[in-house]
Amino acid sequence: MTNATEGASPADADGAPASGASADLTPAPGASPDGPPASPGPVGSGAPLPAHLHDAARLYGVRAEDLTALGSFESDVYAFDGPGGPRVLKVIAPTHRTPELVQAEVDWLLALLEAGVSVSAPVRAATGAWVERVEGTGHVLVAFERAPGDLVRSRDWTDDLLRRWGRLLGQLQAHSRAWTAPGPRRHTLAEQTYVYRAGEMEAEDPEFVAAARELIAAARPLLLPDAAGLDGGLVHADLHSGNFLAFEDRLTAIDFDDCAYGSYAFDIAMPLYYAVRLQKDRTHAEAAERFLEPFLRGFLEVAPLPAGGARAIDVALRYRQAELVVALRVKLPASRLTETLRAVEKDLRDRVVAGTEHVPLATLERFFG
Repeated sequence: MTNATEGASPADADGAPASGASADLTPAPGASPDGPPASPGPVGSGAPLPAHLHDAARLYGVRAEDLTALGSFESDVYAFDGPGGPRVLKVIAPTHRTPELVQAEVDWLLALLEAGVSVSAPVRAATGAWVERVEGTGHVLVAFERAPGDLVRSRDWTDDLLRRWGRLLGQLQAHSRAWTAPGPRRHTLAEQTYVYRAGEMEAEDPEFVAAARELIAAARPLLLPDAAGLDGGLVHADLHSGNFLAFEDRLTAIDFDDCAYGSYAFDIAMPLYYAVRLQKDRTHAEAAERFLEPFLRGFLEVAPLPAGGARAIDVALRYRQAELVVALRVKLPASRLTETLRAVEKDLRDRVVAGTEHVPLATLERFFG
């Protein structure tokens, strides 16, 4: 659930300022529609820049003053024009990802590119390394080519775009099914979820915590790659409409920060979750049908439906609601919790406590069995 991308502009997919949860719940680049706000803007126009940013920029042949901030939450993300062309630099807090975990992300991206899948392309630092680390602070650095194209507003979704979106996710899953990491491995989804921090909310909201714990138990198999009755592997885990760019007839998948080992059912549920929230003029059932018909048509061109059926998708969707509540309550600094985000959090919290389906199970059964 990061919130800035390799190649997107600092405005959300429906034209509002990048906010992660604007008034109409549209996504900031690389952010889930209900996620934390980004903070785009020029670098160097205010307070003195931190020393680690100067060190980071030098490793990519530029000055810190040459960077343009795209957003920040779990990573600080910057655009710059490097010696080889437009680039995006991610400066990652050492508490969020280790160099080994980022290298594992890069390894998959390089393999996907070699296989002809359109994904964000990593670039080497001046040292020749794919992943760098700032001495002293431990910040982890990785850079990407600035991918061509734009985010697509939900009102501009066509059947063909939804089909290509589904095909792109299918390509990622098909590649994952046949690929073994050559070096370090990513975590499982279970190891990197926020929802286990729900216990920190026990005193203030025991009703939510009790409901969240039930969802954690139900969803745990989905957060592993090899649970009984499910199939899984390395998954993107966040391919919503803020995490691909459209250029002519090509879609490019970006922001693999959440990639992890988990079930393919969870992976396919994530774009569905956000696609339903974005279609505010439809009921959740209508929005799911509008999305899934063409999306799955493209997906099935290259990959099989994941195991687990409609019930696995249902659990993943409801689990995501709980995960976002915890992210907003525990992870996001209180200073950034706007009134809009408070309203989003309350709506999600109430849905979790009530056990409300995100999409009616009967609708999911039509598509997933």
